[in-house]
Amino acid sequence: MNTRLIMLPALLTLLLTGCSDNSDPQTTSIDGEELYSLNCARCHKKDGTGDFLKGIPANKRTALLEEQVVLLIRQGDPSRPEMPTFPDLTEQQASAIVDYLFSLKVR
Repeated sequence: MNTRLIMLPALLTLLLTGCSDNSDPQTTSIDGEELYSLNCARCHKKDGTGDFLKGIPANKRTALLEEQVVLLIRQGDPSRPEMPTFPDLTEQQASAIVDYLFSLKVR
């Protein structure tokens, strides 16, 4: 009986935490700068200059079209196997990243 009294509050707490609205900003955000910071900046740097010595390109100087970069982000490219893919990002999120990335060209 004593074990049930301890287990019931723990079980209820566990069940109710699934009802909270603490969504991961990475999966719901559509802010290009925020998404770039979360997914791209670690390798390509915040300013998009990359890391020449590590072979990471300056993505702010890409010659790819917006649609090509969206596909690269979400699906990858066999010719760039070291570039990770982000299939969990929506097309809208990937487009927001590209819009932000292309804005770095003029800075």
